Amino acid sequence: MRQLHHAFLALALCASAPAAQEIPAPAIAPRSGPRWETSQELRNRFVRDQTILGLTVYAPAFAVMVGRDGVTGSAGYLVMAGGSFFAAAELTRHVQITEARHVLSTAMAMRGAGSALLIATQSDMDGRSAAAVTLLAGLGGTASGLHFGGGLTGGEAATTVFGHDLAWLTAFAITVAGDGDPWDSTGVDPVSSAVAWTAAGVGGYLGGRWYAGHAPHNITVGDVQTLWIGATIGAMGAGATIASGDPNPEAVAVTLLAGGWVGVILTERTLVRRYDHTRSEGNLIALGGGAGALMGMGIGILVSGEADRSGSATIGFATLGAVGGVLLTERYLQPKRDEGRIAWLERVRITPAGLVGIAAKSPGKYPLVSFTF
Repeated sequence: MRQLHHAFLALALCASAPAAQEIPAPAIAPRSGPRWETSQELRNRFVRDQTILGLTVYAPAFAVMVGRDGVTGSAGYLVMAGGSFFAAAELTRHVQITEARHVLSTAMAMRGAGSALLIATQSDMDGRSAAAVTLLAGLGGTASGLHFGGGLTGGEAATTVFGHDLAWLTAFAITVAGDGDPWDSTGVDPVSSAVAWTAAGVGGYLGGRWYAGHAPHNITVGDVQTLWIGATIGAMGAGATIASGDPNPEAVAVTLLAGGWVGVILTERTLVRRYDHTRSEGNLIALGGGAGALMGMGIGILVSGEADRSGSATIGFATLGAVGGVLLTERYLQPKRDEGRIAWLERVRITPAGLVGIAAKSPGKYPLVSFTF
């Protein structure tokens, strides 16, 4: 997979003058800013999520891989489940856990293990081999997230994961549009489908990272949450157009896919470009949208006839209620305006010690300006 992490470009200005003794170059100050900040809370969250992955992914896969009977399988599960906690805690002593690294390591571990398990099961691989592949993919996902998360903000990492998920779901919907039951032995080959979905997800990682780096506005983790809310509402609205009929799986897949994409685009243009949402604000917007959908659904049930209470009208009212709930929650929260292109300034770092060295005309090389991209 192509490298996703940042490249660091140093622009050094050199000055020299006769002197009896060369003065050592000043040390570069530690990097700081949203891309490098860490805290005990982030370390704790990383350990917590890795422990959960240990209980639900690493340990079950390890148990199947080494277990020749129930006793050895159980022992393997217990060893891996407990060891995940201590391994993650020790890792935080050697690796700086930023928000981006936490987001990517957790997400890539889950998605890597899930994709590996899907491909293994569809290819009729034996249980122990499938477990080994799943375990390696999960651990590899964690390592990849820690590696590629270096130098990213939390918003850039979340957007990268969003790109994967959106691309994966798009590929899945397209497959269903061509074959109503992609899991059977007829039509599209299940193994080919699983590989194609995984490849689409990898491409989505790249696409999400490209979007985060080239968007004309700042993107936060909360902004990515609102994109998912928009996708859900868009899919609901599209579903309302076919709910009263008897659509086949192919029509459902195409309709929901189109509605989800429309929701993402509208949300990106109306909310993400205008505001910078925090994680808690994103949670509240999701809660407001859900509350509005429940109210709209209730109204739809009341005004619809008995035979149409589960049809288009009810889902349509739920969609309108969700839109209203999001707008009212935005009005209540009043999130701060988007930082826009000013956000790129935090990528630029000026080294004061380099200025001092140049002003003193001391011989040597002095890093003056650095830019992270």
